Amino acid sequence: MKQKTVRARVIKSGQSIGTSVVSKQELSDYEADSVYTEIIMPKYPPRILKVIVENSTILQQCITAYKQNICGFGLSTVYRDDDSVGDETDEMKKEWETMRLLLRQFNFDKPHKDIWGQGIADREETGNGYIEVIRDGLNKPVGLENVNPETMKVTKKGEAVSININGTTIPIKKRFRKYIQETKGKKVWFKEFGDPRIMDSRTGEYDVNTPEEHQAHEIIHLKIGSGPYGIPRWIGHLPHITGARKAEELNLKYFEQGRHTPLAILIKNGLLSDESEAALKEYAESVEGVDNAHKFLLLEVEGDESESSMPGESNPKVDIEIKSLADMLQQDALFQEYDDNSRQKVQSAFRLPDIYIGRSRDFNRATADMARQITEEQVFQPERDSLSFIINHKLLAEYDFRYVEVVFNGPEISDAQDATRLIGVGNVAGAITPNDLRAYIGKRVFNRDLDNLAIPEADIPIALQKQQQNSQPVELQKAANQDVVRILKDLCDVLEDFQGRE
Repeated sequence: MKQKTVRARVIKSGQSIGTSVVSKQELSDYEADSVYTEIIMPKYPPRILKVIVENSTILQQCITAYKQNICGFGLSTVYRDDDSVGDETDEMKKEWETMRLLLRQFNFDKPHKDIWGQGIADREETGNGYIEVIRDGLNKPVGLENVNPETMKVTKKGEAVSININGTTIPIKKRFRKYIQETKGKKVWFKEFGDPRIMDSRTGEYDVNTPEEHQAHEIIHLKIGSGPYGIPRWIGHLPHITGARKAEELNLKYFEQGRHTPLAILIKNGLLSDESEAALKEYAESVEGVDNAHKFLLLEVEGDESESSMPGESNPKVDIEIKSLADMLQQDALFQEYDDNSRQKVQSAFRLPDIYIGRSRDFNRATADMARQITEEQVFQPERDSLSFIINHKLLAEYDFRYVEVVFNGPEISDAQDATRLIGVGNVAGAITPNDLRAYIGKRVFNRDLDNLAIPEADIPIALQKQQQNSQPVELQKAANQDVVRILKDLCDVLEDFQGRE
């Protein structure tokens, strides 16, 4: 008996497969074309770090949350909270107005808060945020500009020099770094903020004879860590961040290319005709779309009449079996649990709850308020305090402001029910005046300041006013009652007279 040969063929759509949306090129180690041996190369090239952030499904949300919640509420000018500040004087008002105008002119293209917000975003993406400081003819800071961290490099620290504070040289020495920006073959040098020496922006050399138009500007370096370069807080999570991206690419390839054969056609003791094979191929290419739904599949198989198992016996009956492989198909996206765990790990690096990244399914009012309060206390407010220190004690130190300073605003987080209870207790205890309530209601309800009532009673606690009314002499109360009775009698006389005329 001739041995039969079994052939397996997979019939699939002949449509072209689209290319992946993700580049497959390998990112080589970052090498800089620089002849300056004092330059330190970054351990993690900013260009590659930005690509990782762009490809991540969670990093951008976390970075945006930092940017908006640290700097997004703006800055305010406030009086210093110390014993030297008493009643507002003309000098204090002058400082207040000077600070207000100064914050406006630091950048004419965008608000002052956006300068620091972009610096925070660059710091969270690459570990480093660079802000250029521009001085006026009086050598005082008057302008700020963001610098792309991809173009910046840091040098080793130089020799220690005496530093100036408010124009006075103090016997404290500090070592400063230089910064170099390389774009399209052009190099521009900067010096670290606070370096009192004059630097040539073309060469990076300290030279007191440098023309004013070529004197180097200064850089405020916002970084994570204490090294020459900052390190992103999420760098330790890089393996599973990359893995989550690969999982998304795998799911995308499944939709583009398919992963399993949906069914198998098993033919015993026969061969599929050429016409049927062509029909199956055409069917596989046209199974998508509504117009092709509910079609019937007809198979024609030719039996093998050339041989038989025994003389006088007929050939075996042709048997066709269609076996579904649907149970092998991917029903949902792969690695869902892996992706969810990766997201939670990244959030833990930023110490952000779900509500800050747009996931609020498991929150109610109480848990959301508690999450916001804890995050404000542990994450955002310390960051605001650090930036406020840089502005007041470094950037604006040469202005020698005595009474005013700058603070970054935060959100108003309060429980309305608790506030209502406290107001009730304070009212009963005689601690709340009408003007106190106007200030609170104006700020929390109407989002504006309500002017105080210009009457003496508005500054007397409400409970005390009621107590005074109840403690009036009996004679005064009787006199008041008699006046009311007399008015009512006169009103009755008028009504009777009116009815008599009708």
